Amino acid sequence: MSLLKNFFAACLIFSLSGYAFCADVILNEYNAVGGSQFINGGNEVVDDDGGRACDSYFGRVMGNGGDWFELVVITDHLDMRGWKLDIYDSGAFSETLVLTTHPVWSDLRSGTIITVSEDLPSDISYNPAAGDWWINAQSSNDANGAYITASNFVVSNNNWQLRIKNSLNVVMFGPAGEGVSPAGGISDTEIFRLKADPSALITPPSADYGDEKSFSTFSLPNKWGLQDINTLRVVAPAASTITVLSPNASAVVAAGSVFPITWNTAGPVEKVLIEYSIDYGYTWLTITPSAIVNTLSFDWLVPMIDSEYCFIRIINANNPAVYDMSDDAFYIYQCPAKGDLTGDCIVNLTDLAVMVDYWLDCANPYNPQCY
Repeated sequence: MSLLKNFFAACLIFSLSGYAFCADVILNEYNAVGGSQFINGGNEVVDDDGGRACDSYFGRVMGNGGDWFELVVITDHLDMRGWKLDIYDSGAFSETLVLTTHPVWSDLRSGTIITVSEDLPSDISYNPAAGDWWINAQSSNDANGAYITASNFVVSNNNWQLRIKNSLNVVMFGPAGEGVSPAGGISDTEIFRLKADPSALITPPSADYGDEKSFSTFSLPNKWGLQDINTLRVVAPAASTITVLSPNASAVVAAGSVFPITWNTAGPVEKVLIEYSIDYGYTWLTITPSAIVNTLSFDWLVPMIDSEYCFIRIINANNPAVYDMSDDAFYIYQCPAKGDLTGDCIVNLTDLAVMVDYWLDCANPYNPQCY
């Protein structure tokens, strides 16, 4: 309880400082290297100190990857649709980049790294459950604008700063950058970065913000001793459920038929795996060898088998701990029985009713509706 009190006390102090506090998202790094420069100067072979300073993603290239900046998400399951990124250059407002309403922004996990770059194509393969914690949104005149404003933007060493606002225009963090902390001193052969673990207690004037000339780490934790983002990534997945609807207990399924498997889901279930068992769940076989989009139904070509001990199991591909299976065994039978007009492997009065109905409609062999 004392830790919680200390946290809120710190938030109160920061609120009185005039800066956004206990932020949901913070600025982590940006590239101040000039377009005609290499990081730490020099040329493509060696820097000014005789080393080979570079970026972990781009390598040692002129301009160090161009105009880009990096954010870290602090609050779990954050919705950033419609958020605004105000850019300042030389201490003056330059432009605003706006995140779109694309679903990728609707449920961001804490520890997510977001890069906004002018030259690198967008990458939203984002899948924290599979270890992919990075989103890159391209903002340039040539981009498609699907994820962020399609506009070129500037990043420089001239008192460049960033302010983050939510969809209601409330300032959530910043302005942060050169001129705030550090107050000066970033050259056009350096980058700006946070040299502390990202947290809700980082504020724009933090002394942990500074320059770096030996390396930069686009899309990765900052390399200063190695920034630890894993503390933010140890989070429980959002709650989700799956409910198998069919086939379910006591259902009879004809071998060789196409049977619709159906289910319901709640919560984030983007893709599913479907399996079946013919030995009461002792072993499982795949119906979909890879994950499929969660459409709530799948047409299953039923194998040519006979078993009274069959189950269907549907699994959340991004969180395998979430799954459901048939409530009890159903039946798969090969059905060679003559007179089985309903395909349920049973000849009974229902089949007779189908036959009578057909006979009443189609006793006239010239009725075109019977063919």
